[in-house]
Amino acid sequence: MRKRNRAKVSTTLVVLLMGFSLVACGSSAPALQPSVNNTKETSPAPEQKPEESNVIEAEGILTGWADPHTVEIRVNDKAMSFQVSEDMQKLLDDIDDEDSVRFKYIEKTVDASTKQLVLTEITKIASADDGKTGTGPGDIVTSDRPQTSELEVTVEGITEKRPVTLAQAKGYSLYIFEPMAFDAEDHELTMKIDPGYKVEIEKLPSDFNLDYLKMDAKEELSEVGEVKELTPEQLSNGPMKDARLFMMSQNGKKTQYFIVKELDGNGFIFHIDAPVGEPSEGFLPMVYASVNSIMNE
Repeated sequence: MRKRNRAKVSTTLVVLLMGFSLVACGSSAPALQPSVNNTKETSPAPEQKPEESNVIEAEGILTGWADPHTVEIRVNDKAMSFQVSEDMQKLLDDIDDEDSVRFKYIEKTVDASTKQLVLTEITKIASADDGKTGTGPGDIVTSDRPQTSELEVTVEGITEKRPVTLAQAKGYSLYIFEPMAFDAEDHELTMKIDPGYKVEIEKLPSDFNLDYLKMDAKEELSEVGEVKELTPEQLSNGPMKDARLFMMSQNGKKTQYFIVKELDGNGFIFHIDAPVGEPSEGFLPMVYASVNSIMNE
């Protein structure tokens, strides 16, 4: 009997020991507790805004657009570029290149090496010349240049000097031949007998980008035909040998040119339309002579 009891006791002890072992193993697992987030919640760093100066007032002369969002104003003979918002662009619609302007702007300090000038207000300064559209033959010329002169031109292989008359637009003047008419308001030079022969003159800001102009030329000329660019070597013996850019396209009806030159210290684009016809023989030689006579006013 004692042996059986001893066996039972032994068995009981084994069971108890196994139970203690299980409890011990269970106690090694972490107890369920509310999770504690030791990571501090951090808000994102506030975006650094450019520092702005107080509003600055100035006067100058509107030079033109450098790109769709940047306008250039000449202040005390120094060209300055200003960022223009869409609302400000509307105010500039009634102001022409070379108009005197009164304006306000702020300086935005983007970083240690970058500042942006942002236009906030602009108005045209009225002058005694307001209401005039420029001059042509027979009109009053305000330039100091002689009202009449002679320019050399080569037509059909014959080089000769022909009389010319001074014409003036805002910011520049040029000499034109008698068969030509000049519209100073639209900056257009045309043949009197056929206005389809025309040159649109566009004055450029001092910091114009030739690569951008080349892209504009390709887009403009591609509507007529295949676009070609003449090299300096191809231009070297002609009247436009100093052109910074000479591009053209043609079809059966006309030839179109996009020419960029620097004349009297300023850049100009000459958009030329030359239809196929009898007047075309003398049109381009006279145009080249006239545009090469341009001077700032």
